[in-house]
Amino acid sequence: MERKSAKRRPSDRRTFRKDGDNSFGGRGGDGTRRSPRPPRMSIPKGTEINYKNIAFLQKCLTERGKLLSHRLTGANAAQQRQIGVAVKIARFLGLLPVGSSRRK
Repeated sequence: MERKSAKRRPSDRRTFRKDGDNSFGGRGGDGTRRSPRPPRMSIPKGTEINYKNIAFLQKCLTERGKLLSHRLTGANAAQQRQIGVAVKIARFLGLLPVGSSRRK
């Protein structure tokens, strides 16, 4: 017996959102490009990213103690790594809380 295998092409694998819209690639429903979301905060030019600057590090964390992404902080890749290292040191020294005690 001959068995035919139904192979899918990449164009067949489309994902749909819950509302039924199948727009791709950051485009709106009408095909226009959306403007990028502005960052919540920006890192001033002279700001030194180290574990002693607690006020700045707290702005880079959520209420639960998680790091904000670079899209929300406006940091580039090198600055984001420096923020992560500084937060880790500050947590180790007890300057920042490790996490939130409040649970959902």
